[in-house]
Amino acid sequence: LKFAFRVMPYLCREGVNIFYEDSGGDGEVLFLSHGFGSGSRLWDSQMELSTKYRIIRWDMRGHANSDSPEQDLFYSKQHQVDDMRAVLDACGVKAAVFVGHSMGAYDNLLFAFAGSEYAAYVKALVLFATGPGFQKDEARAAWNKQAEKMANAFETKGLEALVGSDKSKGHRNWRGLAKSARLVNAQRPNDPYFQRQPEGAAVAVSRLGTLRMPALIIVGARDKAFSRAAEMMNAKIQGSRLVLIPDAGHMANEKSPQLFNRELSTFVDGLRSKL
Repeated sequence: LKFAFRVMPYLCREGVNIFYEDSGGDGEVLFLSHGFGSGSRLWDSQMELSTKYRIIRWDMRGHANSDSPEQDLFYSKQHQVDDMRAVLDACGVKAAVFVGHSMGAYDNLLFAFAGSEYAAYVKALVLFATGPGFQKDEARAAWNKQAEKMANAFETKGLEALVGSDKSKGHRNWRGLAKSARLVNAQRPNDPYFQRQPEGAAVAVSRLGTLRMPALIIVGARDKAFSRAAEMMNAKIQGSRLVLIPDAGHMANEKSPQLFNRELSTFVDGLRSKL
């Protein structure tokens, strides 16, 4: 069963075309952000929910159908949050449930902490297979070292460096993925976004306890890389709920779409009683 999107356009920011899709409709708005190396097609199994909700999904710069700028200065966490805001503005949306996977979910946290004008867009958070960054510089340095390895892999192997279902997300430019790994997936203290925050690159992990919006945390039972982070976020975010998807790893929404969609729908439908 296929679900047609009402709008599949591009928006242009600073000469960079960002691809997005908007199902339209009058339902609750779900804004879906994929993780590093993936794309908006990550959410194909969630599109059946477009009969109930208005779904907006997009490709990050450097990924899939969006442009891959050549200059490094066009890649940063600040670009991420501003791209997200631009997509919502293009769709005429003032508030949405932010659903993110992996890096996309982390960037949703950064969006919520970017300032009051940004936070106003976030009605609720669905943090899927992700973490809030690092309090300790050593842990962040280790993460960034892995991001550099991924960048090097794309520079050496091109698109052959993609793994698993990331191979099927429509990527066209290995250079964009390499730059995204090095400059966006890495949590660089000198990123323009982090330089604006008193806590620097530790902003999200430092402020979890200040979140005052409904939050659903989802992680696959076999996603060892993020299971501990999921538990920590659930402990720190007031009123959050943690859902474990059995027999699933990092891509639990693809492995167990029916269960994932049921948990997502239950959360979204319950928002009226929480807001």
